[in-house]
Amino acid sequence: MVALHVVEAGRADAPTLLFLHGVGNSQRTFGFAADALADRAHVLLADLRGHGASPRVPDGYRLPDYVGDVEALLDEVGPAYVVGNSLGGAIAWTLAQRRPELIRAALLEDPPLRPADVSTLSPIFRALRHQVTRWQDGDVDPATVAAALGAMPVFGGRPAAEVQGPDVLEARARGLLDVDPAALGAVADGTGLAALDLTTPVTVPVRVLAADESTGSVLPASAEAALANAYPDVPVRRFPRAGHVIHDELAHREEWLAEVEALLER
Repeated sequence: MVALHVVEAGRADAPTLLFLHGVGNSQRTFGFAADALADRAHVLLADLRGHGASPRVPDGYRLPDYVGDVEALLDEVGPAYVVGNSLGGAIAWTLAQRRPELIRAALLEDPPLRPADVSTLSPIFRALRHQVTRWQDGDVDPATVAAALGAMPVFGGRPAAEVQGPDVLEARARGLLDVDPAALGAVADGTGLAALDLTTPVTVPVRVLAADESTGSVLPASAEAALANAYPDVPVRRFPRAGHVIHDELAHREEWLAEVEALLER
């Protein structure tokens, strides 16, 4: 178990709202949400193991490892509303199965829920690990990485800088410069999320936000159908033309925040 680096914001007397990021990101990705929700929640922004300011753990980047860290955190702070993107969503899902008393309700943002869906990302994560290692070994500064990320095409061939704000690009750059490349490698080799489970019951309220399948969702229509069959009480809302990190995109951020606000009413 790793003691996670956690940034706190908001009201200490309000319900706890925990944000969990995806692979290669960090708690910085949710900074805007902490600002927006500070008046109604005790916000916790966690860096997962091997990410941000949390410790690196050689050979320790499998889903049960991540889940154990977050479980220990919630054992300490008490039950929380949990918002998780990608890997963070998989952690929240697994924890809802394993320790439902720790989850008041969960909002999963484009979560991978089947190992087969993650396997299609292997080439992307192998290339990303190579690039990140080069950036880290070369001591490249965050501004240079942010500029490179901003120039990369997203849906429709538009550069990312036209879809995402400067805060997003800076947060992503810093996340990639801080991440342990081995965490990226665990996704590439299939070990990181091999424990995903669509059979164990979930008894707490869960809602899923899915990206557009044509623009990078890791929850394809077949996975959505499998989820509906196994968990008919778990609703899915798909965001047309949204990429995998829905909250990163200026066009969807307001709707995404509204979903988080609704979570706090559960």
